[in-house]
Amino acid sequence: MSNSRNYQKLIREHALALMKRENKHSPFTNVPNRAEVISYTKGTQCPCCTADNFRVDLNDTPASAWNTSASHVFAASFHDAYPGCDRSLKTIFDAWVVHFNYLRQVYAKQQMVAREEQARVLDLASGYTNEQDYKSPLAGIHSVHRRRERKLQLYNRRLRTAHRHSGSYPSAVSVVQQLGPTGMSSDESEHDVGHGERIYHITRKTWRSAAVTDALRVLDKLHLRMRYQEQWNATAGAWPHLRTPSSQVSNRKPLSGLPKNFYAQDYISSLTSEGLDDLLLQEDMPLDIPQAIAV
Repeated sequence: MSNSRNYQKLIREHALALMKRENKHSPFTNVPNRAEVISYTKGTQCPCCTADNFRVDLNDTPASAWNTSASHVFAASFHDAYPGCDRSLKTIFDAWVVHFNYLRQVYAKQQMVAREEQARVLDLASGYTNEQDYKSPLAGIHSVHRRRERKLQLYNRRLRTAHRHSGSYPSAVSVVQQLGPTGMSSDESEHDVGHGERIYHITRKTWRSAAVTDALRVLDKLHLRMRYQEQWNATAGAWPHLRTPSSQVSNRKPLSGLPKNFYAQDYISSLTSEGLDDLLLQEDMPLDIPQAIAV
């Protein structure tokens, strides 16, 4: 077994056999629960598992007490399965640890997909989610990631614009910074509208005041004005994706700790005293848009 590639292949195949998985895409079905792992302490006389009932804690590192014991079980089992193996138990142990770290990544992705699928089902049952975004669990993960990236890009773009116009619109920077990336509205892509462009429907935050929304939209218009140098001559860079208002409402909890005038009055009026306490309302801050930059 001098060939390294063949040796690594045998490590993978033996792991599949011990874990009773048909192939590398199969789920992991015999992972110990947290209580079992906690109750197992290093130095215990008996191993945490056997070759016939091989169990590893994919939620923890290979150095944990449970996984260290399981690694010794794997090494001994592999050595017995391949008596002609010219590798030491320590070498087999180390090779298994490398493969185990890969398996942890596979398991984490499987768990993420499972959580996204569960969330998709709950969202569809509640009527919140556009099913088109969830063609598959993995597509759902990518869709959520893209929305988060767009929100961060939107925040950074608005903050840059606010800084550029801080002389004529001094409160704009504070407005954007108070909201942060989380305070930006999400959007959902619907379909191509021609020449490869997509249209993005803005998900409304009903808790946010109209004055804040107006301030953000002014920054968006100022950004476009800068991009087109006020003469509709596009500067370098990608054209911002097309965002359009929609009737879709966000079901996420509002941000807390913002100035009171950042919240819609209707929303504040609908809250109980406990709900108001949870908002941690701060003093109002200027939201008026200077006439000089009104667009």
